[in-house]
Amino acid sequence: MASLKLDSFGLVLDGTPLLEEIGFVLEAEQAIGLIGPRGAGKSILALAISGLQPARARTTGSIAVDGAPLPADEAGRAKVRSKQIVTLIQNAGDALDPLRTAADQLRLAIGDNAASADRLLGEVGLEAADGARYPSELSAQQRQCLGLALALAREPELLIADEPTTGLDFAAQRRLLDLIGRHQKERGMGLLLVSRDVRAVAMLCARVMVMAGGRIIESGIKEVVFGYPKQEISRRALSSGRQRARTLMRTPIGGLLLEANAATRRVRPKAGGWRPPTLILDKVTFSMRAGESVAVLGASGAGKTTLGRAIAGLDRLSAGTLSFDGHLYRGSDISETVRRDIGMVFAEPRLSFDPRRTVGESIAEPLRLEDQRQLDDSSARLVEIVTAMGLTTSVFNRHPGDFTDGELMRFAIVRALVTRPRLVILDEPLAALDITERAEMMVLLNRLRADFGLTLLVLSRDVETVRMLADRVVLLDKGQVIETGLLAQLIEGAQSPVTRALLAADLPALGIVPVF
Repeated sequence: MASLKLDSFGLVLDGTPLLEEIGFVLEAEQAIGLIGPRGAGKSILALAISGLQPARARTTGSIAVDGAPLPADEAGRAKVRSKQIVTLIQNAGDALDPLRTAADQLRLAIGDNAASADRLLGEVGLEAADGARYPSELSAQQRQCLGLALALAREPELLIADEPTTGLDFAAQRRLLDLIGRHQKERGMGLLLVSRDVRAVAMLCARVMVMAGGRIIESGIKEVVFGYPKQEISRRALSSGRQRARTLMRTPIGGLLLEANAATRRVRPKAGGWRPPTLILDKVTFSMRAGESVAVLGASGAGKTTLGRAIAGLDRLSAGTLSFDGHLYRGSDISETVRRDIGMVFAEPRLSFDPRRTVGESIAEPLRLEDQRQLDDSSARLVEIVTAMGLTTSVFNRHPGDFTDGELMRFAIVRALVTRPRLVILDEPLAALDITERAEMMVLLNRLRADFGLTLLVLSRDVETVRMLADRVVLLDKGQVIETGLLAQLIEGAQSPVTRALLAADLPALGIVPVF
């Protein structure tokens, strides 16, 4: 099995140093985790180890595989990548061959062995029928799973996995992490796991490196790094994977605010001949009281986002009704009065802002629902919310491209709160954030709830997010409500096999620590 050694490795791209003085050794059969905030240099390091950095990049120092320098020529590097080092890049599904079926691509990797291809498909959670499909016919989650199957099919001596669970629901995430761990142990494969989820790193890796600003700022065995972090960045990263006791005051619970009664949504396929409509929501019924924080928890495809969009008036139910403070509607027929009382924060903040408009223009857009008297009060209202979010109004003249996803998520929350809504819908509020931003956002959302008296509907596939933000949980699977109740009650006495499987897939927390 291959060993890997980096000695004072650096990389400069277009005059900008991206990596500096990187040094570590990854022995055969060893697993090392690499964590750090977005922009730390983790992905470019993963690519450089395989010789996949941009051609115009200039490197210093050395990379050695089994004691031999990484070849300088592309043919030599390709030979190393064919067997010794396999890199699973971020969003690996985007690198699939669009002209070959899933099974064909696997057979190319392992030889013409249909049984082995079908076995690998099953191990990553794909069905045999998925093997006959092209990448464009698979979901983003299925493509990511196929990318991992292709990486493992080559039986690498060293696997570099860069955010292998990006975009996966927690059941698929746990399944793939278990698979990587099993292959690593059974075959003695070396593993460099790049992840913003410190729980995944803790699950698979004995050693941890923390990266920031293109440098390794802290490293050691995981018990030491996780138990006694020396750097502030390390402490903030680790806080995202640790359970915290909730110490903030909660909004008093009031009367019935939102009710879904047999909410049903069917979608007819846009192409591919006549096919029956797909059932997205199947008679979903639940209610919320003012001041509550309720989470709709479920895997990808469960119907969470469709439900949230209908409640916000952005989609329309096929059957059933919604009621907000006694006002009946079915989605897009919502009245302007009710629409103003419901704010929504979308899962991907970058996609929810027009890149051609300033952040200030986008934030002010919901104010068109206000009458003149309320508009006159909007300036003071904006200042109040922006201050509560830890921002300044000076950023309003800049464009979305100037900010990180974490900053854009704060702006998205400001936009949702600008009309002073009584209900805020949060669709995967932490999914797009890096490890240093997730913990800050959880604390911020709980504080906003207390300060502004908000009612929250949290749509999430992550049990940890639900644990930190919700009072009560609605379990959704394939468009149906499976169970409801307090999360602690569901953990102790889940009745449905689906519920037990979802909860069992949650990664273990790192321990209980105070909020930083």
